Amino acid sequence: MLSPRERLLRNLDWNLLYTFLVIVEESSITGAARKLSLSQPSVSNALKRLEEHLGMRLIVRKKGVFSLTYQGLRMYEYASSASSIISHMAEQFAEEEGSVQGEVNIQIASHIHCPAFDQTLAQYHAQYPKVLLSINAQPSADIVSAVAEGELHIGLSNKKIAHTGLRFDLLGYEQMAFYCGGTHPLFGKKKLSLDDLSGLSYVSFESDQPGEGLNDVSKLRAENECWGKLVAVSSNEEEVRRLILAGVGFGALTVEGAKPFVEQKMLYQLPPYEQLPINDVYLVTPENIPLTEVEFLFVSMLREVSLGAIRETYFQ
Repeated sequence: MLSPRERLLRNLDWNLLYTFLVIVEESSITGAARKLSLSQPSVSNALKRLEEHLGMRLIVRKKGVFSLTYQGLRMYEYASSASSIISHMAEQFAEEEGSVQGEVNIQIASHIHCPAFDQTLAQYHAQYPKVLLSINAQPSADIVSAVAEGELHIGLSNKKIAHTGLRFDLLGYEQMAFYCGGTHPLFGKKKLSLDDLSGLSYVSFESDQPGEGLNDVSKLRAENECWGKLVAVSSNEEEVRRLILAGVGFGALTVEGAKPFVEQKMLYQLPPYEQLPINDVYLVTPENIPLTEVEFLFVSMLREVSLGAIRETYFQ
């Protein structure tokens, strides 16, 4: 059996409380009816129902007299506090109802350098601040497979394959070069050639092989017989760089990603110094699976930004 408190909480109608607040603020049934766009009998009936729910009289209404009882004054104080909280809640939800919300899940090859993507992230967040951006690093081949299997809708990859149901948009290019760390025997040496790299321990990305995302790096090593013992592999640029910095072996990194470490004399660039390997950077999306609203907005913005960057770079 419900207690009087529980019964009141269950049965009390906020509309009755709100009507009571307006009656008090207007100091009349007539004024409240006008403000609420209701008839006077409807407002009077609401007040009567509230008083019946509470079991007490709230307002004394006589000819020329309109005053709150002691209980009415207390109820007005409580109802005013509740109204302030509910009003704030309503404002928050009203703002959110018209805003773009959700989550954009993106997988990207960790070594990718793409200014158009970086610009889109900043621009998108500024325009849709309530959208959560979730970004994780994966090998290019895994990204393409995830999109093909419907597990992922947005990926940035160096790998492009002919596959029904997939769309590849070229976003730009990135250059890669070979580097070594401070304890490597070639660090700081001048007049080096590719022959000097032959036979040395090599640190590699998983995609540094024929037909994969870093095919041009693999092709360069094969054409120049730049063979050595493969001593470490990772799909993560940070870990490949860590291995190179530690002196485990030399390896390929993006020029942009390595630049601050070169400037701090922690990495040293090795041959070749010209005609560096260039990787394509692709946006991978499904053609037959509809994107969510937040995904569609992100993809559309990224395509627009990347197209603008290409026009500015090559057609100005």
